[in-house]
Amino acid sequence: MIMKPTLKHIAKEAGVSTATVSMVLAGKGKISVAVQKQVLEATNRIGYKKSFRTGSLKSSAVQYVAVLAYASFNYQWNFVQPFVASIEEYLIQRNYYPILFFMSPSSSSERVFNRVMSSGASAVIVIHYTDKALFQQFQTYGIPVVLLNNNNLQKEFHSVCVDDFQGAYEGTQYLIELGHKNILYLEFERPDQPAVVADRFIGFKKAIDEAGITFSECQRITVGLDDYDTLFKKLDATLHTCEDITALFVHDDYFAARVLSVLEKLGKHIPDDLSIIAPGDVLSFDEPFTPQITTMNINTGIMGEHAARLVISTLEQEPESIHVLKIKEQLIDRGSCRALT
Repeated sequence: MIMKPTLKHIAKEAGVSTATVSMVLAGKGKISVAVQKQVLEATNRIGYKKSFRTGSLKSSAVQYVAVLAYASFNYQWNFVQPFVASIEEYLIQRNYYPILFFMSPSSSSERVFNRVMSSGASAVIVIHYTDKALFQQFQTYGIPVVLLNNNNLQKEFHSVCVDDFQGAYEGTQYLIELGHKNILYLEFERPDQPAVVADRFIGFKKAIDEAGITFSECQRITVGLDDYDTLFKKLDATLHTCEDITALFVHDDYFAARVLSVLEKLGKHIPDDLSIIAPGDVLSFDEPFTPQITTMNINTGIMGEHAARLVISTLEQEPESIHVLKIKEQLIDRGSCRALT
């Protein structure tokens, strides 16, 4: 029979007292950062898992949930805001209160960890942000983590994700049903979200292959998001080389808006010359200046509610395994795709 690691085992491994281990794992006492790190590393080495604090949660009148929202640009906040609104509504109705923390590429993991710990949050919901070591540190302290709109760490953490594969597959099928057989695929580099990039292209390619359509690598354009000059050159060259292109599948609607500006300079009109579809909706399509792009809509409100539901379930009864929920995208036709006669 294999015995579960205890606080004594951690203390021996870390070379500190059992009391110090207890205070570190409980987030109490004035323990130096070096000793905290020493204890946490020992905890991970021996495989100790602290139980989530369900007993104290049920006896407390109010519990706080930290919401880490990654929104370093205005357009990202437009996308993230419905997540936050639905999380807040669901939690407050059940006597849990969200504390919002904004994240950016320059956010320090140590600072975020200390701010969340000092807030007294019992759980963390992370929107569109990846920091595996930080998330593991929270869970070591008995604070469960639910990832929202993050496909990268599904095996390690509870997650509510977009079904990017299925969305791209069905969006491509829509183009094919309209008669398009020569489709250009455009994407931008996303080193922080490799799973999204892979899933969308694989879904696109599956629909192409099932329809028996020939697709060559020259029909796939990948550029940096802010590299407008390269996008212009590659798109111009590809449309001249492949004159039979009738439609474009673009990685997301924000990038699609940039593609549209290039196409306008190239004298191409949507949808008369080319049809375009993209997963979204990152853009605010209610604004009159936003180009109307047909999208595979991401239901951010529903996703936020499910993330809040999952975090409460995790707090009130510790699940035996990692839970992953994938939400389908829905087609919204805004007139940027036309049927070929």
